[in-house]
Amino acid sequence: MKLRKVLAVGAVLCLCGQTTAWATTCSKEEVKTAVDNAVQILEQEGEAGLEKVKAIRFCNDNYVFVNDMKGKTLMHVKPELIGKVLIGLKDDNGKRFFADFSETAKSSQATKESTTYANGSGWVDYRWPKPGEQAFSQKTSYVKGCLMGNENVYAGAGMYLE
Repeated sequence: MKLRKVLAVGAVLCLCGQTTAWATTCSKEEVKTAVDNAVQILEQEGEAGLEKVKAIRFCNDNYVFVNDMKGKTLMHVKPELIGKVLIGLKDDNGKRFFADFSETAKSSQATKESTTYANGSGWVDYRWPKPGEQAFSQKTSYVKGCLMGNENVYAGAGMYLE
């Protein structure tokens, strides 16, 4: 009887999304696809595409962010971060991961209509607290540089690894 009760409670929690123990984790491919979609929107629509990028959700409630190459937040789901320069932000090990995001985006260049811009892409590992927690957890973010109108920016999204 106890086993049936435990299984029933576990099934309800899974279906209602009230626990992460059985929740599906996000894959790197899902993160990369979300960022690639954001880059495509930004390249086609310029700054006007920021609202569309803001609406992108994947793996439940994960989101995409957009920064300029100096670490200034141009688009984020948390409006209080827009306009903030986060290039010096460090994780609990002292890693300046926003600086690493910019460097990753700058790792490759392309030219479009005689404008050279950074279009590098890659993964950056760092540590950051999960929402609602104070302890730091291992996280990785995929970033990709692009040309948004005349401005060189990068789009990124992350996932927790633990």
